[in-house]
Amino acid sequence: MNNLRFKNSTASYLTAILLTGATFAAACNSAAPPRATNDSGSQQRIPPRDQQAIDSASNVQVTKLDGGTFKLSDFRGKVVVVDFWATYCEPCKRLVPKLAALDKKYRDRGLEVVGLTSDDKADQEKVLEFLKRAGADYTVGYENKWLASAFLKGTEDESGESPIPQLFVLSREGRLVEHMIGESPQRVKDLEQVVSQQLASR
Repeated sequence: MNNLRFKNSTASYLTAILLTGATFAAACNSAAPPRATNDSGSQQRIPPRDQQAIDSASNVQVTKLDGGTFKLSDFRGKVVVVDFWATYCEPCKRLVPKLAALDKKYRDRGLEVVGLTSDDKADQEKVLEFLKRAGADYTVGYENKWLASAFLKGTEDESGESPIPQLFVLSREGRLVEHMIGESPQRVKDLEQVVSQQLASR
């Protein structure tokens, strides 16, 4: 009798754990994607980033649109601009051609532009077509939870989601030197100034 009671309580406990796990997984899978920022053109206050978390995330494999992989740490020795974006985000779409122009202007001096899209992999063709129209031939991969946590955590708006686009500039040593949210002419000018300064420093 005691064995039967123990087996029944164990089975109930395991069932509860499995149901909790399934509920948690469903919640994660149904989480809303990042939202396009409502950019007024002024730089909003941004909480400081955790450099240690960024260092760790820089060693995480990122899946490219063509199925290959890369890590942000692969680009050590270069100045890296990381852009969190998506094709459903109009400010992001306006920014991509400007990043493509920046990439072409400074690539030979050691700039690496990396786009991390939150588009679904099922929309790969749409993403590729947009990048072609925008003249962007820099490295683009799919955002993942490790990178999103390291770079975007703490930037959530009232909806609970992090707005995009978000731009990060990493020094040749992988140190975060600039973080910008949104897209505006002044933002792009500021970005180019930071990039130029970093490329000039050795």
